[in-house]
Amino acid sequence: MRRRARAGQVGSGSQRRPAASPAAPQRGQFRTVLTLAGILLVAAGTQVIPTTPIHPIEISPVAAALPGVPFEIRIQENLRRVAEAVADADPDLADVYQEVSRAVLTAGRKLLHFDPDANRGRGSWAELVGTIDEATEVVGILVPGSSAFVVDANFDRYYQRARDLVEEADGRLAMVVWAAGTFPKGWVQAGLDRYPAELGRSLALFSQELRMELDREFGPVRRPRVVAVGHSFGGAVVGEAERYGLAVDAVLHVASAGVGRVRDPYDFPDPRRPRYSMTAPGDLIGLVQGLPTPPGLGHGPDPDDFRCVTTLPTGRLPDDPAARDELGRPLGERAGSTIGGVSSHSDVFIRYSDAWWGIYRFLVGTVPPPPECPPPDDEDPTRARLLPLAVPRVVTDSQCRAGGGLRPGGRHRPPAPRPA
Repeated sequence: MRRRARAGQVGSGSQRRPAASPAAPQRGQFRTVLTLAGILLVAAGTQVIPTTPIHPIEISPVAAALPGVPFEIRIQENLRRVAEAVADADPDLADVYQEVSRAVLTAGRKLLHFDPDANRGRGSWAELVGTIDEATEVVGILVPGSSAFVVDANFDRYYQRARDLVEEADGRLAMVVWAAGTFPKGWVQAGLDRYPAELGRSLALFSQELRMELDREFGPVRRPRVVAVGHSFGGAVVGEAERYGLAVDAVLHVASAGVGRVRDPYDFPDPRRPRYSMTAPGDLIGLVQGLPTPPGLGHGPDPDDFRCVTTLPTGRLPDDPAARDELGRPLGERAGSTIGGVSSHSDVFIRYSDAWWGIYRFLVGTVPPPPECPPPDDEDPTRARLLPLAVPRVVTDSQCRAGGGLRPGGRHRPPAPRPA
C-alpha cells in the first residue's frame, strides 16, 4: 500500500526536474564572453573597427549643367571651365579669354552657364548678378539682343546693366543675365525666326530650373517673384519662351523685335500675364517691328501695339551733365534731352534716365498693374491677319490635358458656359 501511495503521489503531484546538463554552464559563459567582447569593440571605436574614408563628390561639367543642380555647384564648376578655356583657347582668342577670366575672378561674377565652344567658338553664358538670400523679393531674367557672345562687348555690357539695377534695389533684387544658347550675329541673322524658337525653349526650361532653385532656398510659400526682360532680339526670345511655358510672373519688352509667332495674347498658354513694352521714338528697331514677312523671317507683332500690353514711356535722359552713358562719357549737352534716335536703342539703359527708372520699377513691382485682358472679340481663327504669315503652335501634352480650351494649333479661349 505504501508503495502504491508513493507511486500515486509521484504521478499526481509536481514532478522532479531533470538534472542539469553539464553543457548548460558552458553556453552561459559563452554568451557572457560574447557580450563583453561586443562592449569592448564599441568602447574601442575606430581603434578596433576599420573605417572607409569618404571622399568629396566630384561634379563633372556635364552633371553641373543638368536640371536641378544647385546654383552654387554650377558657379564653382564654371569657374574651373573658365580656367580651362584660357588654357585651351585659340591663339587669336587667348587674350580675349584672359580678359574674361580676369573679369570673372576680379568682379566675383557668378556664371551659371559657360560654354566657350558655343556660337562657333564665341561662347555662351548665363550669370547670376546679386545674391539670392532671405532679403530677395524679386529675381529678374534679362535676355540680351543679338551678338550675345562671351568674346563680345555684350558680355560686360549686360552685366553692367544688371548690376546697376541690382545695386539700386539694396538687396531686394537679383538678376540673371541669360544668353545660354546660339545667338545670331548682327541684324541680318537676327531676322531669322529659327534663333528665337530654339532659344525660347531653352529659356523656358531655365525658368523652371530657377523656380526649383528658389523653392530649394525659400520653399514654395515664400518664393520671390520672377520676371523677364527681353531687350531687342531678346524680346523675341522671351515671346517664344512664353509659348513653351515660361515660368515668370510678368514680362517687359525693351526695344523688342517682337512678341513671338502669335496673333493675340490668347495664343499664349497664360494670356492674362502682365505684359509691358517700351520703345523710344526713332529707334531703328521700329522699322522692323510688326513688319509682314515671309515664313522663316520676322518675330511677330509689334509689342508696343500688341493687345493687352501696357506701354511704358522712355522719357528723358538724366538732367545732370556729369552723368555718364554706357561708354563712360559725360552726357554734357545731351543731359535732360528726350531719349530718341539711333542711340536710343541702348540709351534706355543709361542709369537714372526715365526709361531706366521704368525698367527698375517693373522689376521691383511698382509699375501700375495692367487692366484685365479680356478674350478677343473675334472668335474666328481664320480671319485674315497681316502678322504672322505662318504661326505654328507649340503646346505641351500636360497643357493639353489641363483643358481650359487649350489645343495644339488653336487659340486659348475660355471654356463656353454650360447651359442651365
